[in-house]
Amino acid sequence: MFSLNTFPKVSIIISTYNGIRYIGETIESVRSQTYTNWELIIIDDGSNDNTCEVITSIKDERIHLCKAGRIGINGRIKNIGLSKSSGELIAFIDHDDLWAPAKLEKQVAALEQFPEAGFCLTGGYNFKDAGQPVNYFYKQNKGISVDHIFLSFFRSEISAWTQALLVRRECIEKAGAFNENSLFADPEFIVNLSSHFKAVMLYEPLVYHRLHDNSYSTIKWVQCHNQGLDIIRKYKNNRLLPISVARDALFRSHINFGEKYLFHKERRKAILHFYEAWKNKPLSIVPFKKTAKAILYTFKK
Repeated sequence: MFSLNTFPKVSIIISTYNGIRYIGETIESVRSQTYTNWELIIIDDGSNDNTCEVITSIKDERIHLCKAGRIGINGRIKNIGLSKSSGELIAFIDHDDLWAPAKLEKQVAALEQFPEAGFCLTGGYNFKDAGQPVNYFYKQNKGISVDHIFLSFFRSEISAWTQALLVRRECIEKAGAFNENSLFADPEFIVNLSSHFKAVMLYEPLVYHRLHDNSYSTIKWVQCHNQGLDIIRKYKNNRLLPISVARDALFRSHINFGEKYLFHKERRKAILHFYEAWKNKPLSIVPFKKTAKAILYTFKK
């Protein structure tokens, strides 16, 4: 389907906003890659700290900084990065995350080995302290597979991390770029790719996602969950997602959303999501147990 040169150029895109605390370490993670034919395009989203000074202090002709001004929309920022990129392959990394040194090398080799695949995803883990995994993306931590994975996202079998992605440029040109109207465009972008192309899955943990209180997904968790629900409904409505798979996905999403509201001590909203979960699987007793837990906890308070 597609072919690669022996050493295709990889364009790596970072979007950052006030990333001074972590971005130096992230850039060094890129510079430490065993695969060296890359360019790093950093789109600064109007930082008001010394992020740009940290970036420009690193002397590497492969690093390019673009000061975009304050935009605040993840998809639009990444599309600016895409417009400035020149590589045959595209990768992404957040300004607070890290890569294993062989991440790009192994992904480029995988796409060379499997030309029928349009993109590659790797395993990884969440961490708070460098080198100390909190939990892994997948139970499986080795092996490789090539297949269509569209339904796997909705079955919670695959995680949609752009940090773990390497994609052929022509695939983006066919499937489309990031949704510029979405705060959390990353999952939708990868799911959309999977609706068009096969993927190579490298289960080895090659991506390290940093957990901290100021991460976007932590601060904007409500919007993040709502977008997940919107993606499920979108593919359900356009009939790419079977009804049974959509209902199971909506059930799990509402349960998780409710649990998150319980964690934030918003019992009424939690119960509403447990009710929505029940509507998708009326025979399940899980929503009743979760609701009872929420009610009992309220009375104890």
